[in-house]
Amino acid sequence: MASATTGNGGVGGNGGNSTGGNAGTYDASNTIGSSLTNGAGIISVSQNTGANALTQIGVTVQANLTVQ
Repeated sequence: MASATTGNGGVGGNGGNSTGGNAGTYDASNTIGSSLTNGAGIISVSQNTGANALTQIGVTVQANLTVQ
């Protein structure tokens, strides 16, 4: 925790590691389990992982009907 003394400004923290240190691990797994089972109609699914990830979905349907 940094502390300040009168006339000397703030006290800095510890220096960094010269090799970059350890940033930890990041798990980007992304699964859909049994979510689409027995789906009816038009199904659209989108998944993304990561910061600032963007997905777009476009669905076009052409239905030809016969009216009697």
